[in-house]
Parts: sequence; structure tokens; C-alpha cells
Amino acid sequence: MNNIDIKAPLNIVRDFFLKPDIVLRLNPSWYVKEIKVTDKALYEITLYDDRTNETSLIFLNVEVWEKSISYKINSSRIEFLMDEINPAVIRLSISGDFFKVEDLPYWLKGLKNYIQLEARQSKIIKALLDRLWLRMMPSHRRITIIIIFAEIISLIVLIAFIISLKII
Repeated sequence: MNNIDIKAPLNIVRDFFLKPDIVLRLNPSWYVKEIKVTDKALYEITLYDDRTNETSLIFLNVEVWEKSISYKINSSRIEFLMDEINPAVIRLSISGDFFKVEDLPYWLKGLKNYIQLEARQSKIIKALLDRLWLRMMPSHRRITIIIIFAEIISLIVLIAFIISLKII
């Protein structure tokens, strides 16, 4: 699966991929330690791979074409192809050799959810994502999800216990 349908206008999807820091932060393996804009479409990015514990410096060049945006990363390339199904739905396809294949479905889902939040103009949730969630390392995000689920389950058990005490 290297494509996904996004309920957002083409201009919002296109503008989103012109901000590579957020696009790379949504990848489930990478943590963007530092990003420097060296030119209009050229970035110097320090990435930390959460699974291999490796830090790498990449130079990213953003190239804009008619229906696609291409990230040229060192000697690799990631191509984001946007196909307009109708004015409100865009089919996004990703191809390239820089990302891990097992991360692609999660990355696509994260991109879709974030772009749809941007299209709905959910400023509060988007601000929380930008300031908290996307600043975390991927392993910290997974731990946070586990803690949230554990707290929800304990709250449900507590409510069930209180209801059973009231009935008895």
C-alpha cells in the first residue's frame, strides 16, 4: 500500500508537502533533531533513527512539479504524487528508496490525518500535535499511547467498581 485518499483540496495537500520538517516528523521511525534552511528549497536536516539509534545528516532539496513534489535526499528520492479524484479528495502516492517499507502504511496514515486536520482548520489539535506530539521521539510516542490506554482502562475499571459498590 503506497497510496491513500485524503479528504482535502489539492492546494492544502500541495502546500503541506512544501514544509518537509512536518512531513519527516510524521514518519514513525525518524526524529528530526535539527532543521536548517540553507536556501529557498534546500534544507540541512539532522535525523535520528529511533530503531537503529543512528543519527544522520541529510541534505534535502524540494522540487515542485505539476502533480508531484519530490524530496531529493542526498542520493535518494521520495516522490509524493497527488492525483485529484474530485475537488475534495486527493489520492496521495509515495514512492522512493529512502524510507523503510514497513513504516510506509503508518506514515501515510499520519500524513492523511494531519492534512485532514489542517483542511478542517482544527487549530487547537494541530497546535498540540506541532508543539508536543511531533516533538517527541517515535519511541516516546508509542510509550505515551500505551500509558493513555492504560489510564483509560483503569478509569473504566474504577467506574465499574464504584457502580458495583452502589448496587451492592
